[in-house]
Amino acid sequence: MKKIILFLLTSIILFACNDDMLELTPLDRISESAVWNDENLLQAYVNAQYNVIQDGFTNNLMYYSDEAYSQFDPSSAFGFRNNTLTADNVENLYTTLNFWETGYSYLYNLNQFFVNIEESAISDDAKTSLIAEMRFLRAYIYTTLLNSYGGVPIIDKVFDLSEELTGVTRNSYDEVLQYIIDDLDYVIQTLPAKQTGSDAGKASGDVAQAMKSRLLLYDARALHNPTDDVTKWQAASDAAAELLDAGYSLYPDYGTLFFSDGNSEIIWQRYYSPEIGHSFTFQSSAPLHGGWGLFDPTQNLVDDYEMSNGEMPYLEDGSVNPESGYDPDQFWVDRDPRFYELVTYPGFVFQGKETVYYKGLYTQDFTQTGYYNHKFLDPSYVIANTGNFTTPWIHYRLAEIYLNYAEAQYHLGNEDLARQYVNMVRARESVDMPPIDETGDELLAKIYHERRIELVYEGHRYFDIRTTKMAPETQSEPLIGNIDATETDEEYVYQRQTLLPGNWDDKFYYTPIPYSEIKRSNGSLEQNPGW
Repeated sequence: MKKIILFLLTSIILFACNDDMLELTPLDRISESAVWNDENLLQAYVNAQYNVIQDGFTNNLMYYSDEAYSQFDPSSAFGFRNNTLTADNVENLYTTLNFWETGYSYLYNLNQFFVNIEESAISDDAKTSLIAEMRFLRAYIYTTLLNSYGGVPIIDKVFDLSEELTGVTRNSYDEVLQYIIDDLDYVIQTLPAKQTGSDAGKASGDVAQAMKSRLLLYDARALHNPTDDVTKWQAASDAAAELLDAGYSLYPDYGTLFFSDGNSEIIWQRYYSPEIGHSFTFQSSAPLHGGWGLFDPTQNLVDDYEMSNGEMPYLEDGSVNPESGYDPDQFWVDRDPRFYELVTYPGFVFQGKETVYYKGLYTQDFTQTGYYNHKFLDPSYVIANTGNFTTPWIHYRLAEIYLNYAEAQYHLGNEDLARQYVNMVRARESVDMPPIDETGDELLAKIYHERRIELVYEGHRYFDIRTTKMAPETQSEPLIGNIDATETDEEYVYQRQTLLPGNWDDKFYYTPIPYSEIKRSNGSLEQNPGW
């Protein structure tokens, strides 16, 4: 039962599936007293709640930024680039970002647990462990809500059918943040640092610490720290530092890191099985290799990969950097090795097949940017529309912690230490990029840049550009592709074209609360600004 989060005992999942998330219907119960007093049933109940955890393979969060472009519906791949979104239609267009319904559904289940667990007849040790798991899941839910919406209502009771929602209000950002930290600290102190064997994939002290590291980094950034309060940066540094010597190490091969199960770098990952798998490998791979070719890397992203000598291919004015050695006609030559683990370009060989693009092959599956993705694609798979791929999704890994720590150290004035940890990421055996030596603002820009490249497609970019307040700049730039400009199928000639115009409004820092919830509260729930 290693892949514990995958197996649902549906006969005891007490799950609310109603339309109004803050007014939750009583559940059909199999002898409720039996559930709360049987250790096995309670553990199964807890296991079922892990399904609230979202991941990039099934929720596609990594594409809600300027990293990728979906040819089927551009608005669905770029978050709030589409300025037609309103609070009324966001639920339909952005089900991934609209975590409100999912989050409060599961919070109902968690609150049922907390109401009943104290009177349970199970052993104290089992009770303590289960409480810690559920507090971890509660911390995850509120973290996801906080990142998406800002301050949200803290609901710690089970609502009855007869109770009115009028009067339900949002807690402040700081109140929700502290609520999460209290839960995570409890988990860190209570659960084993690492889970192994049949418990692999469950909450642990290190997983809670990694969640705390990311949470406090976001809190220290400009969106939530306009006065640059140094105590927030110290808290972010301390949270990351707890994992620096916790027994993890950078995996030598960046390419196979993402399908090398349980390697030395992974702090927490989502397991899949052939019975309960995902279809990402099929959806993302190039049509020539058997897939749909969704979520193509943008030219903006391709341009952001350095040359192997550490120089950027282009200068800020858009001209070729003469120090880089870059040749636009052979853009794939001598790039950062991580480029070759993401970008599928003409001539790229995967599973023994050379990728060839012709205009005559145009279909709805054809690349809309000039590129395909192959990050996370295990070459041992037969790519077909089976929906049972088992590549794990990595939620937290050591490289992120190094970069979290580097950013915090920069803001604490320790530039040497910041460079050291960025360069440790760049010095990975299979990457081996030249060390950075910048100082001041240029160093901070390098730290941000390293996150963009190292963590690409891993669900970070959307929140990174918002919490750092880079989004007004990055999202105001048009999204660019490099598309075939010929009229024949004899050759493929690249020509830069705008895919989507730049668009930014400050309301895009947060997701709008579903309008249906605003109405049900009779206005006591305050909508996010601008929506």
